[in-house]
Amino acid sequence: MTATDDLARLVALVERHGWRLAAVGDPQQLPAVGRGGVFAHWCDTLPHHALEQPRRFAQPWEAAASLALRAGQANAVDAYAEHGRLTTAHPLVAASHVAREHQRHVAAGCSVAISTTNAEAARAINTEIQYRRGRRGGAVRLHDGSVARVGDQIATRRNDPALRTTTGAKVRNRQTWTVAAVHGDGGLTVSHPTRGRVDLPAGYIAAHVELGWAVTGYGTQGDTVDIGIAVLDNQTSRNHAYVAMTRGRKANHAVLLDPTGAQDPAEQLAQIIARPANGESALTTRARLHRVAGFEPPDHRDRGEPEPPSAASLAPELQARIDELQRRLDRLQHRAPQRGGSTIAR
Repeated sequence: MTATDDLARLVALVERHGWRLAAVGDPQQLPAVGRGGVFAHWCDTLPHHALEQPRRFAQPWEAAASLALRAGQANAVDAYAEHGRLTTAHPLVAASHVAREHQRHVAAGCSVAISTTNAEAARAINTEIQYRRGRRGGAVRLHDGSVARVGDQIATRRNDPALRTTTGAKVRNRQTWTVAAVHGDGGLTVSHPTRGRVDLPAGYIAAHVELGWAVTGYGTQGDTVDIGIAVLDNQTSRNHAYVAMTRGRKANHAVLLDPTGAQDPAEQLAQIIARPANGESALTTRARLHRVAGFEPPDHRDRGEPEPPSAASLAPELQARIDELQRRLDRLQHRAPQRGGSTIAR
């Protein structure tokens, strides 16, 4: 998920100091929040190693289905549907449905990851889960207006290297924790099975903490749990669906939002994964637009700017086409990430 600007600075340091850079990831998972896609571009244009055998899943069929899902193949949908992993829910009752399933899996001793497309959906599910747990002692108000009590799961939303756990780990953005103690000054003591315990001050909590049973896909990418629950809607990208539906070892379930009550969840998922994977880099866009204009893309090893063809040597209609493609490329490179999506309420 490294942004292009950050990666460029890292590469400059590598070249300056003679370091070696090993880039590790999955180009089909979620891209950078801002401008990104360079890792995927590297995988398309440079020699690389690929790990092709999934080892997370307890069921062999789900390992194979995850690869088909990653590639946007329709047979992935058939596999999940045949094993009862797809269901629909009206947006107004989806939070209750997901909270009920979460409660059932936790009661069975399973760890659960709930992934949503947007923060509003996550907040509705978190509020419903907390409501089902009941009021337990004092509470501290969080930045989104919700509150946290002992036993609740919260998510930190800002890196803070000054906050260190009992194991020396730093508090980072999108990490989840369990509340161990609530303090009268508005602070919290939180814990994690591997990272240890840390005291979060009131100022950090009021600005950078929210409930964390359900989070957006960016919050669960990289997690491995027993059960994964993916809440998908008509704004969900293939990248998000792939991440959200591959967190669980034992099982992964998809809840597809359907305000009509008449849609087939398999058809909805098929439409989602049929979409092109997002996160195209500016380099990839430039190469594609060169090909559209009938020119060979610049070699990625060429440090200099390619010599543009002479305007005098081009037909007027071709020059006009090139000018329009250049304007389109400029718009693509400067466009901010767009957000949106359906909402759910409890």
